Amino acid sequence: MTNAETHCLSCGQIVQDTKPKSDVRTRFRTGIKYFMFFCGALSIVSLFVDVGPSFAVCASITLLLGLIQSSAEEMLIDREKE
Repeated sequence: MTNAETHCLSCGQIVQDTKPKSDVRTRFRTGIKYFMFFCGALSIVSLFVDVGPSFAVCASITLLLGLIQSSAEEMLIDREKE
């Protein structure tokens, strides 16, 4: 079978996609998670280095991204229940 075929030629059964495409919500949640870890690491680095944003700015952005991430996960869970 090729990737373009959706039905089995011998039995006619529909073939399930092995790699379902991720939707925008999942990619947004993953991007927010990585950005939050980056900002958390930057917060720790800003304690010891004076180059870049201050610790207060980095910590507040990290907390804000944590709130956004938790609400995005809750919205994704609510959509899956429906």
